[in-house]
Amino acid sequence: MIKLELGADTVSLFPELDEKETLKEVAKFFTKDLERLLLMSGHELVDLKSPTLSSAPGHSNGNNNSEKAIIRGLNAEAMVRATNDTIHHCSHNSQIILIGLFIRKWPWNEVKPLVYSENNKFSYLRRKAMFEFADGFDYWQRVNNCQPIIDLHKYK
Repeated sequence: MIKLELGADTVSLFPELDEKETLKEVAKFFTKDLERLLLMSGHELVDLKSPTLSSAPGHSNGNNNSEKAIIRGLNAEAMVRATNDTIHHCSHNSQIILIGLFIRKWPWNEVKPLVYSENNKFSYLRRKAMFEFADGFDYWQRVNNCQPIIDLHKYK
């Protein structure tokens, strides 16, 4: 947290983060929301393993001519692109953790050996990856013109 000292008062640049609830929100996004967004956008989970995500959907669900459904699909497509961009702009270890745990759905004991860490425990690196994702997701949603912008952070 960044704090500015103004005389006797200290002002925080950001509100105090509820770390436990933020981690729950990120996990929920990957385990529930992302799967639905992928279905709505025509992409598959495996599409997120690559740093480049094709703007063309992986498959179509046929005759979807409803304007609302098309708009939902476009918004879902933008959100999937934002997710992909966010993951691939995290630190290298965080990318490995996010892709391994949440995209490939590997158990933590298969992801852990892939992450080089001499001094940090895997649980710390996992939390760090999830916070990196939450921090970057807001920016990449804006870049990809997502509506509405979803803040995965929870505050005290």
